[in-house]
Amino acid sequence: MTERDDRFEEDEYEQEEQDDSGFARVYMVELLYKTKPELSREALYAKMEAYTGQVAVPGEEDAEDEAAAGEKTDASGLAVWEAEDSAQSDDTLMFFHLNYKVAYEEGELPAQTCVLPANEETNPEKYETALQQAWHWPEARETVEACQHSLLFTDFCAASLPYKERLELFQNALRALLEVAPCDALYWRASDNIVDPEQYLGALAEGQTLYGAMSVRFYNVQGRGTERQEFLMDTIGLAALGLPDLQCHFYDMEPGEVDSVLGNLGYYVYNQGDIIQDGETVGVTEQQRWRCEHQYALAAPRRYVLDLDPGEPYYAGRQHHDENQ
Repeated sequence: MTERDDRFEEDEYEQEEQDDSGFARVYMVELLYKTKPELSREALYAKMEAYTGQVAVPGEEDAEDEAAAGEKTDASGLAVWEAEDSAQSDDTLMFFHLNYKVAYEEGELPAQTCVLPANEETNPEKYETALQQAWHWPEARETVEACQHSLLFTDFCAASLPYKERLELFQNALRALLEVAPCDALYWRASDNIVDPEQYLGALAEGQTLYGAMSVRFYNVQGRGTERQEFLMDTIGLAALGLPDLQCHFYDMEPGEVDSVLGNLGYYVYNQGDIIQDGETVGVTEQQRWRCEHQYALAAPRRYVLDLDPGEPYYAGRQHHDENQ
């Protein structure tokens, strides 16, 4: 269990209103390697088209403009952007996905994904909060500490896509990259989640859409003047897609039970959208209904969550509707 730290805010009810829902304008995963990866561009181009659909092919009339912007066509005819900045590696690649169009006032633009080398050396301390929560992968810390190289994989101009399409594109493009340049660990920045790449690909094959993209975290809360067992559990990753994450601040309940509720409800929110209204209840039985309310998260990062109140005597917080009672 993880001790309470400065990520848990003492006063969870006096938070300033600001536009910080947790939405990720750029979605990013780091691929960590024990040895320097060898990236075959031709193989990656082929995989990208196989898994994401057509990759943009520049028209003859646009060739000069594209060349000036840093784009070119490879031998297979697929469009790929290569950074001209000498500070960037030759391995920096950007793909334009014609099956995923984003509408702007000036017209439509294909959503893009980008592969680039990290700008700094891999440091295990960077992933400490994720490693503390890596209950699903006992070898995570040992693996990450052995990694010395990394690639960054991001989307670009994709934030306006419907969230399911955005994640679908990202996952399919990431699958292409993993098949061409298999890594030893995957770090999902939006969900602060370290996962085994083989487990990730297997989970996707089984339909676990949010594997990696959503993490359920567990905090053992101490120092609040009570002898009762006090915990905080939440999800992280949904807010990055434009949905509320989930949280439950509770006493004396079995953490595994709460984990199951958060995990199942996370998939419900992803599949159905942000449709649960404040004051509505959810639960696995008619006898156990948990009241929901949108709030800011108790644990960093700051983002919107759907707070779950399991009722007396278990709820360890106070939802906003109680403040004037």
